[in-house]
Amino acid sequence: MDPFNENKPKRSPWLVVLAVLTFIFSGFSFLGYFTLSFTSGVMPSVIEMYENAGMPSEMIEAMQKLAEVPSWQYLLLSLGYALAVVGAALMLKLNKVGFHLYVIAQIWLFVMCNLVIKGALTMNWMSIFTTVLIIACYGLLMREALMNKNDGNQFSDYEEVNDQDDDDDE
Repeated sequence: MDPFNENKPKRSPWLVVLAVLTFIFSGFSFLGYFTLSFTSGVMPSVIEMYENAGMPSEMIEAMQKLAEVPSWQYLLLSLGYALAVVGAALMLKLNKVGFHLYVIAQIWLFVMCNLVIKGALTMNWMSIFTTVLIIACYGLLMREALMNKNDGNQFSDYEEVNDQDDDDDE
């Protein structure tokens, strides 16, 4: 491939924006759930400390629900968010596999939150709608980028074939 070729595929700025948002949200979620998977045994003492400090009862109830979740489920959630980050990174490189990994990660997270864990981590309709919207945006942006990539390569392949034919004529 010619490094001076002007037909290089270009990333959409919106693809970069979505990837950065994915890195931020999924990265923090990965760190949080990964940490919870190893520190869930400490949660009862933290809840007791917050009760003594006078925290609102709604917050205490939410923490108690989170303490009921087994640590292996938090570890599986963190795996889903790590997969989403890897998928976004691959999409930034305009690799189609990244989109598929991202979609698999979102399906994994939906199943884990709504069918396995339930309770405090159940997704509401707004978060499901937002997830589907982001997947659709990623799909459209990746399709556009890959179509531009294929259009650019079409002419460079044609020129290489013609250059070889010209060498045979000499």
